[in-house]
Amino acid sequence: MADKMEGVISAGGGGLVDPSKYPVPIETIYVNNLEERVKIDTLKEALTVVFRHYGPILDVIAKSSLKRKGQAFIVFDSQKSCLDAIEEMDGFEMYGKAMRVSKSKTHSDETVKLKAPEMFDEHKRKRLMLKDFKRAEEDAKAQANPAAAAQKARPIKSGAQVIPDEYVRPNKTLFLQDFPRDVDEEVFTTMFEGFEGFKELRFVKVRGVAFAEFENEQFAITAKEATAGVPVGAEGKPLKVTYQRQ
Repeated sequence: MADKMEGVISAGGGGLVDPSKYPVPIETIYVNNLEERVKIDTLKEALTVVFRHYGPILDVIAKSSLKRKGQAFIVFDSQKSCLDAIEEMDGFEMYGKAMRVSKSKTHSDETVKLKAPEMFDEHKRKRLMLKDFKRAEEDAKAQANPAAAAQKARPIKSGAQVIPDEYVRPNKTLFLQDFPRDVDEEVFTTMFEGFEGFKELRFVKVRGVAFAEFENEQFAITAKEATAGVPVGAEGKPLKVTYQRQ
């Protein structure tokens, strides 16, 4: 699998996700070798028509980005539907190409949300944490081989909006914001100094923001996963934790 798609945790996550810990089986299939020139909406509709024969479909996940073209995840409502689809549809020809169908290595968001809701928050946190680790790894590789990264880079479209905080790429500094006025530097220092790799906290009172710096991206990712959404202050407002813009 080239890259993780939203709603599905990729394999090879360094032990972050253990499918055996879930009270429900994996009910998602991974389909690749699909025709990349087909529009995403058309592809999803075609996959739905072909695979709904095996049972109710909760979700079809397909993306148009370069790394994710030609592949999709189909989330069924039962393990039997999933296994039947794999057995009968592997090698099925669609748009002139024989698709490859296999079982997803991890659970989808939809399955967990519907059948193990008590685990969903943890499941999603781990998925997002793994995504951050992968992006940090990609950035490290790009820095090690800038020539190759430059060839892959795409020009920025004119009029593009500023990237939202939630999509800033992982780095070693966390950006803390939207916290109550009664939260001060001492509160954040106490919160983050227990995490491995913590270096310093910079509290900007006049702006109502703070920055927690770590030795590297991996330490920052781990701290973000553990503190994002944690209630702070007398009112218990969820803490917004993202990455500092570079």
